[in-house]
Amino acid sequence: MGRQLMSYNPFGLCVGRRPLLTCVLSLLLAALCGSGLLSWRSGQSELDLYMPQDSPVRAAADFVDANFREDIRYEIVIVEADNVLEPDVLRTIAEVEHDIKTTVAGDGQGWEDICVRYTSWFQDATTPGAAGTAGAGPQGVPELPDEFKRVLQQAGLMKNDCVYQSLLKLWPRGLPANLTLADVQRIVSKGMRSSKSVLTDVSSLLAGVKNDTNGKIISAKAVIFNWLLQESNKTALEWESEFLHRVFNSNRTKPKGMNIYAVAKRSYYDMLDKVLDSNMTVLFAGFSLIILYVILMLGRCNLIQQRIYLSLLGVSIVGLTILASYGFCFYMGFFFGPVHPILPFLLLGIGVDDMFVIVDSLDHVTKKHSNLDIPERIAKAVQTAGISITVTSFTDIVAFGIGMTTQMPFLHSFCMFAASGVLFLFIFEITFFVGCLTLDEYRVAAKREGCCFMKLREWKPNSLSQKNFLFDVFSKYIAPGLMKTPVKILVIIITLVLVSFNTWCILQIDQMFDMTWYLDKTSYPIQFYDKLNEYFPKYGKRAGIYLTNVSYYDDAPKLQYLSKKLRENPYLNQDSMILWYEEFERWLKDNNHEPEGEDDYKGYLSEYLIFTKEGQEHLKDLKFSSFPFGDYNITTTHLPIQYVVLNTSQQQLAAMSTIFETLQSLNLTADKHAVAYSPDYIPWYTNKLVGEELLRNLGLSVLAVAIVTLVLIQEIQITFWVISCVIFTLVDLVGSMYLYGLTIEVSTSIMVLLCTGLTVDYAAHIGYEFSRTTGDGNERAMTALRLMGPAVFNGGLSTFLAFVLLGFSNAYIFTTFFKLFTSVVVFGCFHGLFFLPVVLSWFGPPSYSHPDLQTDVDGCPALPKSVTLQNGHCLSGAEGGEPSIIIDQDKGQSATGHHLLPLNGNGGTHHIVHTEELNPERESMLQPQPKGLDKW
Repeated sequence: MGRQLMSYNPFGLCVGRRPLLTCVLSLLLAALCGSGLLSWRSGQSELDLYMPQDSPVRAAADFVDANFREDIRYEIVIVEADNVLEPDVLRTIAEVEHDIKTTVAGDGQGWEDICVRYTSWFQDATTPGAAGTAGAGPQGVPELPDEFKRVLQQAGLMKNDCVYQSLLKLWPRGLPANLTLADVQRIVSKGMRSSKSVLTDVSSLLAGVKNDTNGKIISAKAVIFNWLLQESNKTALEWESEFLHRVFNSNRTKPKGMNIYAVAKRSYYDMLDKVLDSNMTVLFAGFSLIILYVILMLGRCNLIQQRIYLSLLGVSIVGLTILASYGFCFYMGFFFGPVHPILPFLLLGIGVDDMFVIVDSLDHVTKKHSNLDIPERIAKAVQTAGISITVTSFTDIVAFGIGMTTQMPFLHSFCMFAASGVLFLFIFEITFFVGCLTLDEYRVAAKREGCCFMKLREWKPNSLSQKNFLFDVFSKYIAPGLMKTPVKILVIIITLVLVSFNTWCILQIDQMFDMTWYLDKTSYPIQFYDKLNEYFPKYGKRAGIYLTNVSYYDDAPKLQYLSKKLRENPYLNQDSMILWYEEFERWLKDNNHEPEGEDDYKGYLSEYLIFTKEGQEHLKDLKFSSFPFGDYNITTTHLPIQYVVLNTSQQQLAAMSTIFETLQSLNLTADKHAVAYSPDYIPWYTNKLVGEELLRNLGLSVLAVAIVTLVLIQEIQITFWVISCVIFTLVDLVGSMYLYGLTIEVSTSIMVLLCTGLTVDYAAHIGYEFSRTTGDGNERAMTALRLMGPAVFNGGLSTFLAFVLLGFSNAYIFTTFFKLFTSVVVFGCFHGLFFLPVVLSWFGPPSYSHPDLQTDVDGCPALPKSVTLQNGHCLSGAEGGEPSIIIDQDKGQSATGHHLLPLNGNGGTHHIVHTEELNPERESMLQPQPKGLDKW
């Protein structure tokens, strides 16, 4: 320990003698690393953020993108009313539909320019070499016999109109002015029975339908509309914004009880960005609270000893850290993810903690060694605080380093940013901040006030500003009160009760992850999805099975086996499962068709898909090498499936796994492929990774933190109790999640990992200070609390202030931050400031220094009140004053002479009383020692 302390002394002395140069070099380092910001990278897609490169979900997504890319963006509107069939409601719906069709983006493109058309169902239908080649008809429809054209026109395919689903298609010429409810009921009932195409079928568009005794529709509670855009059209995003604006913000008068809900493909990320942006204001307000708190606590309430600029410069270290660490990470090829914006506030909490430790150390050094010059005092302060902030910083770095072993790309990147951030924060704290602190000490020594630097020659500090109230609270009340045996027993009991209760809570926590949780609870996408689940549950969690290069004639037995396994799957909604090849087989039997080969099979399939209402429903689920007439091939098939309601992560994972296992059991040949994919698989698989990695990462982090703490503190007993505090705090933290109603998911797992590093800070400072003091257990524990308790409390409170305003947010992710960081501050401070001193006073290692010697603020032995030396020499001193050396050759003789000699090189003198002249050898023992050898 002494060797580690001495290593910081020359460094601190170097900074203390060259503060301005140190600050300039720190700024240059930040600028050099910060140039990496020019290579800024952001992770955009969910696959890039959450899925490992070798995950089956990413492989399936890549397969679907390559073989069944749907160039479609869905825009959906739900209208709710007491009866959506009322003429007034339908007229309002017609106004909404008119607004949508007349929506124009900034570049002049409207609905007709960017909509999906009927030929969009056919892969490459308008590309060279496919259906859209020379000789083709208008809009890419190939030339067909007249009888085909006539049937296609009746089916609605020949016109190649824009594709959308609307109840108002039942009135192709518009709603008549004299429309009555009876007319609507009659037309809708007829339309439910006689629609010729899935694209004009209204049966799936109504919800909450009521019929009379004759089966005639009399009312419906809700109606849904689907609008389809071309994904590849660059104007689609801008058009969607106008679409949402037209739906929500038009000044139309709605009938009583009518509500309109809408969502576009861009809605989720738009609202997620809005949540982040709106709460950033709250976060920066918390940032301001920390700055104000640092200004109040770092200095004194008088003109000279105030530290306003030092506080601001100290907080600015977070900016330097972000500049350097972000630039460094971008140089290394990492990307910026959705949770990275919380890093500045995490770094601010850690940085403020280190600032308080350094400044408190300097204040104690100044009180003990006021006669030393400023560089020497700075050196002693850095020597004292160096190991303490090294322990906390490097344990944080190790914890985040363990987190980098995760498979999830965004978490891997986040931990890299966090680890490098803590490293640069440590560097700037011991260089830039210490340099600024040295310059501020020169200002104080010159008696220049802290705002305009005006020199105050006759200044004296007021008595109130010289009081350290927090230090007094810990010294006079908390430390001595905590060392009373009944209080110790109470602290142990409370700790055991908390750990036991929260262990039980951990066993009750569910593992769930729903990406809509991250949106504001009052946002329009949440309202839409609530109504979607209420009225149209079949639009819930859907997936698809994709088959390529399969011969649907020769591989019919395997397709029948697939159908059987899907029908037996308890996680699938059997009522909504419609497989096109089953329906086609049924149509063949009903029409007495028996294909005699592959070509015959495809010929019947063309007739089924184009000329029958049932077949038209499946056009969207097949991709062809060309228009499905004549010589063509089915390149890829999509089999839509829908899950039942899955309430837990275990059910979601089981539902996904059973589909994967079923497809593997098909044993298709190497040139044939079968995969399953859904966008919902991304959060489901992410949840699987979180569950697998959380416990492993926590265990490895705690182990690594223990090793680092042991290496730096070099006391196995203290390390054991410090790590016990870390484990107890984590147990209490995770247990509190159950009481908050939180689950194990991505954001909570990240925060628990963050808190692993923070929990060390609360205990390591106290444990380290205990290791370097002397006396019995109670005395050492009280000394550690007096010296480090205020700094630990200030660090915890500053972390709490950074997130306290988030408690008023409506966003799940920010209220979760508030709850968990509040818990880690409360439990961390309790274990670090109460439990740890108690157990160390009972079970801490013995002092390895002279039992009668106390340590000073530098960790070196301090002179006690009375020490008897050889030949009757005695060292004594009054409490708080300079000791005197009294030398008596014979105990009963009176003093015959006096010498005033400096004893410790600090400029103080000590009263020497002797009964005879000292010989040169004995007198030399009392002379000042050479500098550097003046410690007892």
